[in-house]
Amino acid sequence: MKKLQPDWLTQGWIDAEYQQYVIMAYLQEVQRNFSDQKLHPDLPELRTHYENSLSFRRCKGTLNEAFPKRVVRIDPKRQQLDYKSEVTDDGLLTEIDAIMEFAEPRFGQLLAEGQQLWEDIAHSLTMEPVGLMPLRPDEGYLLLHRTGTPERTASETHIYQFSVTLFDERQPGGRTVHLQFVEIRRKSIGTTFENMKLELVRRNRHLPNPATFLLESKRNYPVQETLLPIARQLLVKAAAA
Repeated sequence: MKKLQPDWLTQGWIDAEYQQYVIMAYLQEVQRNFSDQKLHPDLPELRTHYENSLSFRRCKGTLNEAFPKRVVRIDPKRQQLDYKSEVTDDGLLTEIDAIMEFAEPRFGQLLAEGQQLWEDIAHSLTMEPVGLMPLRPDEGYLLLHRTGTPERTASETHIYQFSVTLFDERQPGGRTVHLQFVEIRRKSIGTTFENMKLELVRRNRHLPNPATFLLESKRNYPVQETLLPIARQLLVKAAAA
C-alpha cells in the first residue's frame, strides 16, 4: 500500500508537481480500499492528514499576523491605517502553499466519503447482549457472526475477549477497547450463542459474569479492517450506557 507518512510534506522534494503525484497515488489507494469496504487504518490516518492540513493553514495565518508590518496608507473614510507585511513568501513557501491548496480539499472530500461509509456499515450491523448483563459491561466477550458469508463459513462465529479502559485521553470519547482473539466456533442447532457464552464462562473462571455481545453482519465485510474497528466503537457506547 502507498502509505503517506505524517511528515510527507517535507519528504523528498518540496515541489508542487511531485507532491501532487504523491498525494494522488495515496488517495487512489485509499479509494480502492474504501471500494472494498476496508476502512482501517486508512480512515483514521486520512483524518489525521486532513486535520494537519487545516492546522498548517491556521498556524501559517498566525505566523503571518506576527510578521512586522509597515503603514502603507491612511484611509480617511474608515479612519484607520492600512498595513503591509514586510515579510513576503519566498519560493519555498509558495510551493508549500500550492501543495496544501491541492491536498486539503482532496483529503476532506475522501474523508467525508470514508466517514459516510463507516456510518452506513455501522447502521447495517446489529449488536445485542447475549444472556444477562453485569452492572458494568466493560469486560467480556464479543461474538462476531457474518450471515452474508459464503455457505462454507456462514456458520462461523469469531469470538474475542474485550475490555474497555476507564479513560484514555488519546481516544475519541476518552475510552479505548482491547480485543483478543479467542477462537472460531460453528453455530448450529445444538451450539447456540447462549451455549457459546456458557462454555466460555466454564472455561474462564476469572470472568464469572462477563458482558457478552453478539455483533451480526448481513454482508461479508472485512473483519480486521472494518468490523472490528466499528465493534470497538459500539462496545464503548455499550459500556457507557
